[in-house]
Amino acid sequence: MTTLTNALQALADFCQQSDSSTAITFHRGVEREALRVDRSSGRISHKPHPKSLGSALTHSAITTDYSEALMEFITQVHPSVEGVTQELEDIHNLVNHELEQLNESLWPASMPCFLDGNEDVPIAYYGESNTGKLKRVYREGLSNRYGRIMQCIAGMHYNFSFDESFWSFLENYKGHTNLSEADKQKFQSDSYFALIRNFRRHSWLLSLLFGASPAIDESFLKEKPDALSTLQERTWFGPKATSLRMSDLGYQNKAQADLYVCYNEVDTYISTIKKALQTPYQKYQDIGLKVDGQYRQLNTNLLQIENEYYSDIRPKRVTQPGEHPSAALQSRGVEYIEVRIMDLDPSSPIGMQTATLYFLDVFLLYCMLRGDEHLDAHECNKLRELQQQIASHGRDLDMAFDFGHGGVKLRDKANTVIEALLQVAQFLTSQTGNTAYLDAVQQQADKLQDEAKLPSAQMLSLCENHQGYQNAMLELSKQQQADWLTRPLSAEIKQAFATKADASIEEQQAIEAADSLDFDDFLKGYLTPQ
Repeated sequence: MTTLTNALQALADFCQQSDSSTAITFHRGVEREALRVDRSSGRISHKPHPKSLGSALTHSAITTDYSEALMEFITQVHPSVEGVTQELEDIHNLVNHELEQLNESLWPASMPCFLDGNEDVPIAYYGESNTGKLKRVYREGLSNRYGRIMQCIAGMHYNFSFDESFWSFLENYKGHTNLSEADKQKFQSDSYFALIRNFRRHSWLLSLLFGASPAIDESFLKEKPDALSTLQERTWFGPKATSLRMSDLGYQNKAQADLYVCYNEVDTYISTIKKALQTPYQKYQDIGLKVDGQYRQLNTNLLQIENEYYSDIRPKRVTQPGEHPSAALQSRGVEYIEVRIMDLDPSSPIGMQTATLYFLDVFLLYCMLRGDEHLDAHECNKLRELQQQIASHGRDLDMAFDFGHGGVKLRDKANTVIEALLQVAQFLTSQTGNTAYLDAVQQQADKLQDEAKLPSAQMLSLCENHQGYQNAMLELSKQQQADWLTRPLSAEIKQAFATKADASIEEQQAIEAADSLDFDDFLKGYLTPQ
């Protein structure tokens, strides 16, 4: 029997001896990014974040990412997929009603709309507190290091964790009994890192099945790469691409290309990140730190802050005020993981399908149970290359890729992984009575039999039918908003969000009033290693 089969059988036995609904409970939440655009022209918005939606600095559900126009919607943690999607629907309904008053709508795709150069992208503003200025200067640094256009790429992040009953099972299954609290923390962190390693071995499958960014507006790049072709006026595309967002044309950071972040242990991961935070980088030194009294970046090192390190998955721990992410991980261990590889689904008004979230649950449980082999630097580099190759060529299902043991047809390799995922889905369905797990995996298996069902293929068809990427996405943006405006917005939801918005503005004002340091001293303290 395989490691996966053994683990699933043991988990089934554990569920029979306990309450099955608690033995396999997952906790999940979503972050969805989306550009605000002018509904008439499809151009990026230059209006400030709507005051009616509260403070982007302190609002827990509606904020901004890099740009003032790049909205970010954050759900609470839910024990069900439907809880996540319902909260997202409530947020989107409210926001679309507010944006309609501004003649704006949400861009449905991951790759941005037409952008008239770097200065066309307004950097997010978070007020005059030291915390707000820190966020602003960090974004100025991103602008000076990589340009603003790249920072307008949007995605969906999936935050996922297991409950205590699952950890009880896993401790017993792996022979770790009567653990102290410190040992439990280490065991859980080590287990999450095993999940992360397996995720990185198989994340190419997510780009293949859910990649929805095969085309871009030509304004995204200064000149057309040889790898791209012209589809319609102003539209470039990868003939067999699934996710240009995750290719070397998307999130680019050549300075980090040789940064080997170890995912084998918490301590080595943290030490690698901390080293990058303290390592000077000549190109960034040339930009300058503070010129004519204005900060150009937070520091001149390889990373300004930890979140500048780009990764398709991250170990996470909720931080306390002023605490750095690595310090939180070091002191209290990994609490959950954040999946960052997912493109927005333009066909969904909330940027994702319910079935996609069910598939991710299956996929992440598979990654937790399939084994815990370590990664070395060579394998990490090969996995990075594989990820980019499939992002660029994955719609050629009969093309051979090197998955570590020579060339294998993509369709065959994907079907092999899907077969394992069907085992996991069957287990979850049998334990919960919820067929959505099996249905979600079967839906993805069907894509491997018909390339036209891939979101990337459907995206290209949409672009062809609407004379290019910009026209297609603007029309879809208008349609989705029109649909939202037909949905009733209950008085209870309106009042709840209005109360939250007012409270967030008051909280920002309180933070600004409480500042006692000038920004130079505040920044020095913030950048002091923890």
